[in-house]
Amino acid sequence: MKTTHHFNFAIAVCFTTLFAACQQQAQRPSHANWADSSFIDKDSTTNPSEDGYIDQQYCFLNLSGNRKTQDSSYVSLTINGEKVSGNHHWSPFEKDGRAGTINGLKRGDTLDVVWSFMQEGMQDTLRTVFLLKGDILKQKPYSVDQQVGRQVTDNQSDFSIIYKKVSCEDL
Repeated sequence: MKTTHHFNFAIAVCFTTLFAACQQQAQRPSHANWADSSFIDKDSTTNPSEDGYIDQQYCFLNLSGNRKTQDSSYVSLTINGEKVSGNHHWSPFEKDGRAGTINGLKRGDTLDVVWSFMQEGMQDTLRTVFLLKGDILKQKPYSVDQQVGRQVTDNQSDFSIIYKKVSCEDL
């Protein structure tokens, strides 16, 4: 009973945090690493507004784990031309999560961002690559670089982490 209460509370906190994140003004991104652009869909185009920018906001949710709801990950994005900014929160069940901002670039339907997050009281960054296709956001998984002992985006993998679009106002 107590575990269920804590789990429900954690989900409520996550949804509240995501709602607040979706309501924030977008920050200008600082940079993104485009050293490996082999996964970019060069055939995809954008349709900028008259001022040359697209200013669109998206929110996505991924639920996974043993019960398909234990682990949650939220992404809120603002796309302004080729610039991407937003928030990313990863909340694994009964473990320390990661919460922070994302900033980077959009090329075609590929978003290459730097996720600046806080985990276990430590600030860190991690390059993250997404693929935006309609109402679906896909992410390349991470692997561990054994030489440095850190997680990195696995450029050789498919976009295997799937997020579904949700209304930012409903969270």
